[in-house]
Parts: sequence; C-alpha cells; structure tokens
Amino acid sequence: MKKRASDSKKNSKRNNRAFPVLLILAGVLLLTGIGFLAVEPIKSYNREKIAGEAMEVMAGKMSEAVATASSTGVDDPDNDIEATFVVPRDGNEVAGEDLDVFTDDEDEAESVRKFVASREAKLPKNVTLTCIGVLQIDKINKKLPVWNSTSSVALRYGVGLYEHSVKPGKKGNSAILGHNMRNTTLFSKLKQCEVGDNVKFIKLDGTVLNYTIDKIEIVYKNKLPDFCDASASKDQQLTLITCANEDYGHGYRRVVICHPVR
Repeated sequence: MKKRASDSKKNSKRNNRAFPVLLILAGVLLLTGIGFLAVEPIKSYNREKIAGEAMEVMAGKMSEAVATASSTGVDDPDNDIEATFVVPRDGNEVAGEDLDVFTDDEDEAESVRKFVASREAKLPKNVTLTCIGVLQIDKINKKLPVWNSTSSVALRYGVGLYEHSVKPGKKGNSAILGHNMRNTTLFSKLKQCEVGDNVKFIKLDGTVLNYTIDKIEIVYKNKLPDFCDASASKDQQLTLITCANEDYGHGYRRVVICHPVR
C-alpha cells in the first residue's frame, strides 16, 4: 500500500510538471495558428495600401498633364504619358500567382515557369513599375492602376496590360489581366459585370476612353492566346481577363470583351 501511495505521488508530480509544458505548447500552437491566419489579411492590407498610394501618384500626374495642356493650349491625343512607381519585390505575394503558360505540354509549362521565377528572383528588392493609365468600372466600384506588365509583382498592386497586346485607344486588342481575389480587391468582383455595362480607361493625360461590355466568355486557359494578342481584333477592343476557378474549376478564365462607345 505504501508503494502504491508513493507511485501515486510520483505520477501526480509528473502530471503537475507536464501540465504547464502542455499549456505552453498549446499557447504556442494557438499563436502560430493565429499568425498563419493573419498573414493573408496583412498582405492584402499592404497590397491595397501600396495600390492606393500608386493611385494618388497617378491622379497627381493626370492633374499635372491637364494643367499643362490647358496652359499651353496643346492637346495631343496620341501622347501616351506614362508614370513610374516603386514597389517591393517580396513580402506581399498573392496565393496562386503562378504564370499562365499557353501550352498543354506540362513539362514545357513547368520549364517556362521556372525560367520566369528565376528571372523575377533576380529583380532588385524595389521594383519600378510603369503605369499607363487607370481602369474604372463603376458597376463594381473599381478604380485600378494599369501597369505596362503582367509580371507577378505588377499584378499584386493593380492590373496589367498583356505585353503582346496594344495600349487602349490603339487599333487592335488591349488585354488587361488581373487576379480574382477571395476578398473584394483587384478583379474579384468582375463576375458581377454584365453585357451593356460601361468600362472606362483613363489615360494619364486625362483622356477618358469609354467602352461597353458586349460579350462575356468562360474559357480554359489554353484558349487565352485567342483573347490576349493584339491580333484578336482589327478594331479597338478592350479585353479584361481573370480567373473563374471558384465557379467553373481550376484553369478556367473569365473573359470580358468590350468595344468603344460609338
């Protein structure tokens, strides 16, 4: 009986010592879990903050261009004003920002992704982006800077003009790509747009190009070259592209085709 009592006391002491350790471990795991949950909201806040700062810079550029045109009496519609803005290379990554590669060959696609990832990893810590204008969609209350790039860095802080398309206002197709986020940022609300809605592209000289949505398509990503390249239209066309994974499955894209208001 004495031995049993002694063993019971030893077990009780071990349990008493183990409890604080388990409590600390549980606290660490809880804090780690909270930390993981907080990462994306923090990144999202940072991305929106930087995009907002960029919009302020672009608004100032527009005001300056309009004032200059007014004072000189010179208004050149073909003058494509651009502005630069510096953003961090790292820290605000978007989940699933892998490059769309237009091929069914997975080995080739993976090779291209690795090449692009290697190239972007060599970028300086602060990346200079070039803005060509502002995209405004009143239906979904969106006003976003349009970068002259669709790199992963550029698409964190706005939307981007596809490199092999033309600038809005020129003859041909202007493809603008943007992420479909889980919150209300970037192109997340593009699916609320309908045929007949108005879309504006505002050049940095203040010129407003008005478009009307006349077609919306859901396509698999390997069909995107038909909608991205300049040759997709002989006339002026604005094409907005984002993911449609949440409604149609992985790899599907929402394509919103617009033409100038006549």
